[in-house]
Amino acid sequence: MLRSKTRCSRTAFTLIELLVVIAIIAVLIALLLPAVQQARESARRTQCKNNLKQIGLALHNYHDTMGVLPYATANAGQCVGAGGTITNHTGWLYLLPYFDQAPLYGQFNFNAATGNRATGGGTLAGGGSIVSGNAPLTTRILTALICPSDDGKKVYTGADTTYGSGIANTARTSYGFSVSNANGCTLWDNEALGSRCLFGYGSRSKLDDCKDGTSNTVAVVETTLEVYDGVTGSWACAQHVGLGVQLVNPPNVRLNNWICCAWQAPPNTNFRKGRNGEWGSAGSVHDGGLHLLLADGSVRFANENIDTTLRNNLATASDGKVIGEF
Repeated sequence: MLRSKTRCSRTAFTLIELLVVIAIIAVLIALLLPAVQQARESARRTQCKNNLKQIGLALHNYHDTMGVLPYATANAGQCVGAGGTITNHTGWLYLLPYFDQAPLYGQFNFNAATGNRATGGGTLAGGGSIVSGNAPLTTRILTALICPSDDGKKVYTGADTTYGSGIANTARTSYGFSVSNANGCTLWDNEALGSRCLFGYGSRSKLDDCKDGTSNTVAVVETTLEVYDGVTGSWACAQHVGLGVQLVNPPNVRLNNWICCAWQAPPNTNFRKGRNGEWGSAGSVHDGGLHLLLADGSVRFANENIDTTLRNNLATASDGKVIGEF
């Protein structure tokens, strides 16, 4: 009688087989990781675009209710002279109820200032922002006003009356109203019709003011949270170099300009991608360009190498130049 032979089973990998498996896994991870990171950035970029769409919807709802768009800033401490009343308010305050921030809106005292900057000689409304209770509200980080792709600081870390409300951790925003001068005190009404933007200091524009068409006029511009020279604006209070974002000016500086600063010695040695060189500049951490919210509520991605003339035509609301596609 023949006995059946028992076949031995192998229970482990050889060292060579294990090394091969590890090498294959490493290669797969190396191939997949950039794809995963790209997918995540794509999602963040989409959310950034959606933020601007919601801002556009808020602007239109506000306009439908009030018959006018909010100003970029008004009664700023650096602009109000002796005997005047300073509020340091921004237009974002008035848009709060229109992007699901009605409870926060209800906490603000609009008869009082939202920031302590008072360098022009005027007097702070309400006895000062800290007394009024507005200042603590300015520390609220609003995700609707932050681009999720930007990992820069979301607040001013110091109690700064120049760039913040006057208490620590005043919150920043990734988006700014399109203005002709982010540090200027010229009233919007007094700007030349053919060169002014949709927003400005004390602006009271209407959609009808977009004589070039709402699809040819920029309303809100993306910027970076980190800036070498100056700072990014606060959503809650006007401050030095924080009265909006300049798409139109200066005309010879490209978008996403990371180099700074001409006044340093040696000049223009600072560089970090995703950090604007100068305050009030248009820029983003997105590769190749930035988002623009147009007055019709649409969001377009502008190439960082966009023609300067085209960029200026987009920024101005009534220059009589229809730009078409870009």
